[in-house]
Amino acid sequence: MENPAKIIWASPPSLSRDGIIALLEQEPDFTFAETISTWEDIVPTLSIQPSTNLLVVDHLFLADNQRYLPMLKEIAPLIKVLVLSGIEYDEDILSLMKSGADGYIVNEANKDELIFAIKHILAGNTYICTALYLKVLESIAAMDVGRKGETVEFSEREEQILKLILEGYSNQEIAYQLFTNKRTILKYRENLLQKTGAPDIGTVIRMALQQGVLN
Repeated sequence: MENPAKIIWASPPSLSRDGIIALLEQEPDFTFAETISTWEDIVPTLSIQPSTNLLVVDHLFLADNQRYLPMLKEIAPLIKVLVLSGIEYDEDILSLMKSGADGYIVNEANKDELIFAIKHILAGNTYICTALYLKVLESIAAMDVGRKGETVEFSEREEQILKLILEGYSNQEIAYQLFTNKRTILKYRENLLQKTGAPDIGTVIRMALQQGVLN
């Protein structure tokens, strides 16, 4: 990254918050443009700093409506959003991700995981930490989608690819992980849609989860 990414951190004030920000400020790839302590300051701050690259925000600061995050992204078109949450928080994570969040991580995450999550999101990917990823699996598995009463056989490689897609990896990253090329991954995705008759890869993943393939 040629210029350090600009980050706004929005969460209630605490010693742990200030400590982790102090540690993260040592990273050369990003800089903290602002630290916000109340949710009311998010919109005004973004309005005067629309070139901000990432908003790290506590889930407590998010308004209870589907349009809040899209509205923030209208104010700051380049912005990515990483949501902080407690592991006991049972909000519908999928709903929040669909409304505009690019990542989800627990408040208790250590410095290394936070750095990885931030860089992963800034690179254009999504990130869900392992602890909350398990909740996503439970939520998806509970959805009533896919072909009822009909089982689809997935190969071992197809399962590997679906798991990596669900974890937020790009086609190029999946190819790297599986020691192949991007074109091969795209072909697998196309074949999965044809095999299942699903309209998109998200539906294929839900079908696999319902069958217990990815659990």
